[in-house]
Amino acid sequence: MDCTEYVEAKRKAAKKISGDIRERWNNRIVKRELHLMGEAGALQYLADYGRGIGTAKVISFALCAESEGYPDMAMGFWKKAFELETGQQPLALKEEPNATTNLVPKAKSNSAPKIETTVNNPIIAQLPPHLQPGKVVTMQPVDAPNARSYYIENSDYWGQPKRDGNRVVAIATPDKVYYQSRSTNLRQQPSIEIEQALIDTATKIGIFVLDGELYYKSCTGSEHRTGSQAATVNIERGFPTLAPSAIYAIFKCLFYQGKDLTPLPESARIAAGVEIGEMLVNLSKEFEIVPTFRTATEKLVLANQQESENKEGEVWVLHNCPYVGGKDIKKFPMVRTKYCLEFELWIVGLTPTKVAGRPFSAIEVAQENQGKLVPMGAVGTGFSATEMQEISRLYEAHPKNVKIKVRSQGLTESGKLWHARFLELC
Repeated sequence: MDCTEYVEAKRKAAKKISGDIRERWNNRIVKRELHLMGEAGALQYLADYGRGIGTAKVISFALCAESEGYPDMAMGFWKKAFELETGQQPLALKEEPNATTNLVPKAKSNSAPKIETTVNNPIIAQLPPHLQPGKVVTMQPVDAPNARSYYIENSDYWGQPKRDGNRVVAIATPDKVYYQSRSTNLRQQPSIEIEQALIDTATKIGIFVLDGELYYKSCTGSEHRTGSQAATVNIERGFPTLAPSAIYAIFKCLFYQGKDLTPLPESARIAAGVEIGEMLVNLSKEFEIVPTFRTATEKLVLANQQESENKEGEVWVLHNCPYVGGKDIKKFPMVRTKYCLEFELWIVGLTPTKVAGRPFSAIEVAQENQGKLVPMGAVGTGFSATEMQEISRLYEAHPKNVKIKVRSQGLTESGKLWHARFLELC
């Protein structure tokens, strides 16, 4: 079945569009004028609110867009529904599987980079193999083996605040931007504004590769891994139509001015990231240059600030180390210190609720210890309505095989989670 047949079949089987979908259409799509952007508007909505979204809901959005007279936007939703249900991409998108669609109309550059396509990923001739889209193995911090004070006092380590988002490598060319996750999968663009700024900058200075963190900011300034989580905070604070802000926080640069920076010291990558970041910040408020703290005095300020603002913690990196992909637990070139604990726990139950539209109230969790599950309490916040539906569906289908990642401010005297928050499905 191709995409056209799929759409026709789903239209025939369509049910009445729910009030929930209409409410989101009015408050999240029309208010932001996403419906006027065609397929780009659908992709933007899914980037902001669609993590873990089910096929049925995407189909409902497609039908709603059609009923409102916006077939181009509807097609964006139809393509996503087809991909979710079949595991295939529509024929029109098969030229570059997993890559982002270039949603920003732009004249071709006279000196456009040579981009070829393999079976799985594109190839950019100017980049070395390890910096190709889908091939970048990011340098990962490990839990610090020493106390925080050690890194504050050690002049070899520089500090940066830990951001609460998802690691994203941005590979920018004058004609297209590729966004790669830590797992090396290519993902959709986070926002049209971010895409345009990266393309404009690459047109001016040439191809570059940034290493950073994508997070979503709510009306309170809190950081979230998904747009849905930030939108939930906005709703709870009385701003249901306020869109979450996608923020790309720049850690460093891996390729700049035709040069691979990965063999150089970390200080050179940070400096290049600042240089490019200043250009991007001037173009869009959706970019941030993650500050670097170098002296003991500066690093102490960082630690005090992170703790006082209830942030995750800090990342400490050797300023003279090369960029080595993965986690190095022998040399510790990059480590993290935290004020909160993170756990990967098994779901052992979902507590009931009488609230309409919520499949459960909280998630009961347990930690595996020597083959036995030890109860750790319950997690009742951090998930969006969409994530709740997905958690409920997975747990119902596999009641003994669903894990989630949670963050806690610590443990109680009885070993239970204290102020725990859902982060993501494992």
